[in-house]
Amino acid sequence: MKVAILFDAGSDEWSPQDVAAVVGNVHEVRAVLRRRGHEVELLPVRLGDFRWLSRVRRVDLVFNLCEGINGHARYEDLVVGTLELAGVAFTGCRTWPTTICHRKHVANTLLSAAGLPVPAFMLAQANKTPAEFPLPAIVKPSAEDASVGIDNGAVCTSKRALKKRVALMLEQFDEVLVQEYVAGREFNVGFVGKRMLPVAEIRFDGMPDGTWPIVSYAAKWIPGSPEDEGTVPICPAEVPDELAARLGEVARQAWLHMAGGEGYGRVDLRVNEDGQPYVLEVNPCPDLSSNAGLARMGRAFGWTYDDLVMQIVDEALMRSQSHSAAAALVSGVSAA
Repeated sequence: MKVAILFDAGSDEWSPQDVAAVVGNVHEVRAVLRRRGHEVELLPVRLGDFRWLSRVRRVDLVFNLCEGINGHARYEDLVVGTLELAGVAFTGCRTWPTTICHRKHVANTLLSAAGLPVPAFMLAQANKTPAEFPLPAIVKPSAEDASVGIDNGAVCTSKRALKKRVALMLEQFDEVLVQEYVAGREFNVGFVGKRMLPVAEIRFDGMPDGTWPIVSYAAKWIPGSPEDEGTVPICPAEVPDELAARLGEVARQAWLHMAGGEGYGRVDLRVNEDGQPYVLEVNPCPDLSSNAGLARMGRAFGWTYDDLVMQIVDEALMRSQSHSAAAALVSGVSAA
């Protein structure tokens, strides 16, 4: 089988760590596919350069690792949309969930309308903070992922601090989300298609004094930082069966509602002191590195990294075949 791995070519602003993170994962996936006997082509994506489009139409499958263009996450939606329009088989979520989940306030609105528990939230506006918005509150970009824009100053405990943080974020990002901070334990639940992986917990026991227990940008992307050392993933999570079942049910409903059980993704949740889970985010196509959360959940499920990659491939091929069959059926009915 001919497979093209699509990925962000980056920009001059990328640090060596940024480049290493992207290229490292591309090489990991390429190695898995080659071990399984597939022919693999690497296709970097650059802003304004569409040469990759003609090349993906000549392969059997696109393994989509492109999480943006020039480091801008908002372009990920357009890449996925282009793949859909081209009619090629590709891994990961389709355009709708990718686009919606990248706008956190829209995703929260849809989840809430479906009866799923989400913390109170609002789309921030300059100099306009609701007098009764619950505090503490966390402020973060609404259209970014990978914890971009989140540091220890993201959690605000006063109206004054909230107003200042919102103003700072609006200088850097077009859309900013203000969300009620849920004090409690943090969990992740991964999915490949409709298959749910074991629940994982992020433990914050080692965080420095005076630091909020949140997964910040430093915790994710700066190895050896105090935030990185202080956030320890545990999978499977050490929780009672009842709580694990409750987390799994809320996460499954959120995943099915937002992604339709297609592609692969991760649902992030927090549980308050009363044991109530809240959906923080639904993340289509999260980091697929062998040391990242989804791979860790896969190992707890009994999959090697190779197994995880190939499960994602199989899901994409089966989904493509199903859609092709449905389109042929509709075409036949219309012709009749």
